[in-house]
Amino acid sequence: MPPRYYRTETTENAVDALAQSARFYKSHLKHKWKWFVICLHDALYSFSICAIKGTNPDRVMRGQNLVSPREALIRCQSDIYMQQYVHSTTLEMTDHEEEMVGELLVWVRDNLAHFSPKLWSIEIAWMKRVVKPTARVIRFLALESGNVRMTAAQRNRVIRALAALERE
Repeated sequence: MPPRYYRTETTENAVDALAQSARFYKSHLKHKWKWFVICLHDALYSFSICAIKGTNPDRVMRGQNLVSPREALIRCQSDIYMQQYVHSTTLEMTDHEEEMVGELLVWVRDNLAHFSPKLWSIEIAWMKRVVKPTARVIRFLALESGNVRMTAAQRNRVIRALAALERE
């Protein structure tokens, strides 16, 4: 009998988004690029939320709403949000990473996640350019910040997905 409910939680959602981005990145499907960047964006956002949430979900809220992807990344660069444990570290991004990740956040949210009626072309070389900087930030948040708790299986999925993204 198939399951009656789909069940997930914050960390599993982030791990799955990253795994799917790696899957689409290697895929030969017609619309792989759209799904790849949507999943990469979701993985970045989700791991940002995981890194700043700690044990208090209020840390990722602005009033009644979840903070925006940009606000989540800003909080990941703040000791106030990231220094939760003795082994926690705060995200530091290079200028290049800030530029590439910033473009990913704007382009995906404004043009793919909220696709309006139009004909739109996006350069595949641009999508490939955002991979390594974004993967490096995700690697830090997921594996090096000291703030994201994962099972061994989740950690292995993250490591495999990042390796697939960083291979190019």
